[in-house]
Amino acid sequence: AESLARDMAVGQGESLNVLAELLNIKSQDKARFFAVSKQNFAEIYSAENHDSLQVLASLQAVMAKDEVLKAYV
Repeated sequence: AESLARDMAVGQGESLNVLAELLNIKSQDKARFFAVSKQNFAEIYSAENHDSLQVLASLQAVMAKDEVLKAYV
């Protein structure tokens, strides 16, 4: 989970790409997914989110607010 946090903070990386694959993000939407993850990093990895399920729930909440990414939630 730490490597994913690092990737999300910079908006790129293998862990983030693997997550995009797991969420079935299409290749043309990956850049947006990475950017939205990075922009909302503090919200996704907030102090209350101690485990990966909470992080994923926060990520999906962020995605749900995005015009393109809401299709994947």
